[in-house]
Amino acid sequence: MSHQEVIAQLKKVVRRLRWLNILQLLPDTLLVYSIIQLAFSGQLVTLFNATFNRREAILVTVMFALIDICVTGIRYNDRVAGKRLISQLTGQLTAPEVTLIKRFENLK
Repeated sequence: MSHQEVIAQLKKVVRRLRWLNILQLLPDTLLVYSIIQLAFSGQLVTLFNATFNRREAILVTVMFALIDICVTGIRYNDRVAGKRLISQLTGQLTAPEVTLIKRFENLK
């Protein structure tokens, strides 16, 4: 890959990681909310104005946890891909390229 192709791919990875960081807030929030509702409820658990028995609420919480794990895995793979791209860069880097690398490192 040429230097410019690596920089273009790194820009895409940085943009995607930024969106994934924002997206990660949703499953994290849902998971915390459902765990709190499970902890402080009896046999009937109310999640988002819907009443579930305890077993169904646990299943919903497990689904939220699986979604959270999937988004975390996607973020991990993108971080690994970004590190590989950065390792391919050689020679003198321009100021915007250094800034791009710093933005990537801040998204970890």
